[in-house]
Amino acid sequence: MFCPKCGKKNKEEAQFCEFCGEKIVEESKVVLPSKPKKPLSKKNKIIIVVVVAVVLILGGGGIILSDNYTPSKVAEGYFVALMNDDTNKLYDYIDIPNNEFTSKEIFNKVVDNDDKDLVNYQVVGEQVSNDGLSAQVKISYTLEGRQTPLEKTIYLVKDKKNKMLIFDNWKISEGSSLLEEDYEITVFKGSTLKLEGVEVSSKYKKDSDTAKYDTYVIPALFKGNYNAQLTLENGLTTEAKIDVSGYSSTINTFELSDKDEKSLENSIKDNVAKLYKSAIDSKSFGDIKKDFEYKDSDLSDLEDAYDSFAKSIKNNELKSYEITDLDIDRLSITEDGYLYVTVSLEYKYSVKDYFSEDIVSKSDDDTAYLTFDYDNGFKLVDMTSLATYFSRF
Repeated sequence: MFCPKCGKKNKEEAQFCEFCGEKIVEESKVVLPSKPKKPLSKKNKIIIVVVVAVVLILGGGGIILSDNYTPSKVAEGYFVALMNDDTNKLYDYIDIPNNEFTSKEIFNKVVDNDDKDLVNYQVVGEQVSNDGLSAQVKISYTLEGRQTPLEKTIYLVKDKKNKMLIFDNWKISEGSSLLEEDYEITVFKGSTLKLEGVEVSSKYKKDSDTAKYDTYVIPALFKGNYNAQLTLENGLTTEAKIDVSGYSSTINTFELSDKDEKSLENSIKDNVAKLYKSAIDSKSFGDIKKDFEYKDSDLSDLEDAYDSFAKSIKNNELKSYEITDLDIDRLSITEDGYLYVTVSLEYKYSVKDYFSEDIVSKSDDDTAYLTFDYDNGFKLVDMTSLATYFSRF
């Protein structure tokens, strides 16, 4: 045994070094004092218990949750929502392309399924493809008033994004049956179109060789009835219904709001009265042109029409003309963007008797065709078929 101080060898049994007197301790017998263990605090014990409980709950809950995301469970939820016409839930199940017209809000507005009187149902089969990317589920069900069960096969596809990061995300592939793809809507040239309040972007406009219409091609629209709003270049706005159930729709008629229609009726009365009064007074168009002018107006057609009209009125010796009633039969838009109005007029008039100097007063009705621009009001730019013949007997 060697001395730990001087390093000299001593006898094995020596307790002190015989050379320097240092106490000798055998290395193998040295025992280091152990650090006493600190007991767990009450707080740490609670934390450990909670962590263990959470792990156990999540483990069991994960199994339960995974059962809710199987193809059968997803198909069952979709089937019940379909039978109950619950569009709010249906939207979350279907696999659809994403654009501004396939939102949940629009889906709820336009998609209409008949509410079925479901009595009972049962999932009777599930089949997942070999690659695990698609599945089909068969459901047997009965409806009120029917004794024979019906069967529906629901097709699903697996989304690449998982639910809650870990669960399969199955989507109903029947979403395509609720859609019309590359749907065409034709409207008046240069107008702005909105569907259910959402403006149809110019990026959807396709090239057109017609001078009167524009056509939009929307990648995907839900099948259903849409509220459409159309605003012409001149600012006039109309509303229409579009039934998306085929290949295309066309808005080629124009309906005014009650306010605009009343304004148009007043404009028709004022302008027609002015034309007849001017013709009766033998005024030229140059004399009355200022009454029809507005910014950037083109009155060449109205001038030609008035010259011919005034000549006929003079030949027929008309003395007075007054509209008693009118009815707007039809509105359409010309290639120039003008409003073409077909109007039925009822009127009374007075004219010189053919065989004497007496004045004859009568009533009659006729159809006229008037063309208006719109610039903070309706502006007459052309007219045809205003009555120029009046019975003098």
